[in-house]
Amino acid sequence: MKLITATAACILALAGLPNGHAYADQVSLDVRVDNVRPDQGAVRVALYDENSWLGEPVVGQQIAASGSSVTLRIQAPAVGRYGLAAYQDTNSDGRLNRNLVGIPSEPTAFSNDAPMNFGPPRFADAALDVSAPSQTVLTLR
Repeated sequence: MKLITATAACILALAGLPNGHAYADQVSLDVRVDNVRPDQGAVRVALYDENSWLGEPVVGQQIAASGSSVTLRIQAPAVGRYGLAAYQDTNSDGRLNRNLVGIPSEPTAFSNDAPMNFGPPRFADAALDVSAPSQTVLTLR
């Protein structure tokens, strides 16, 4: 339960993230999020490096859940290895809701479709090499 609570805490941090940072060596990452419940709140996506994995995100953004897939552009501050975490705030309460044992009750996703086995995935399982503008897909579950 401790690991699941950590996942929820890190995803909760997405609500107030600024996304307007200006970095000299930014690399754009287009993120398509699939399996969205249309017209139910917002989809929130956070970018992490290895040192911040599931803690304080490097960058975060949100987009209205306007269709079954949504796409947003995240600016990584530099070339490197990053992981993505996302959730859909279906009830628009600004936080990731969980059941009585701490498991997220709203849809979540991680890069590389990294699984949540009794807790959040390891950074190594979710890590992406971001060296040039690119695209990736997250599937909410």
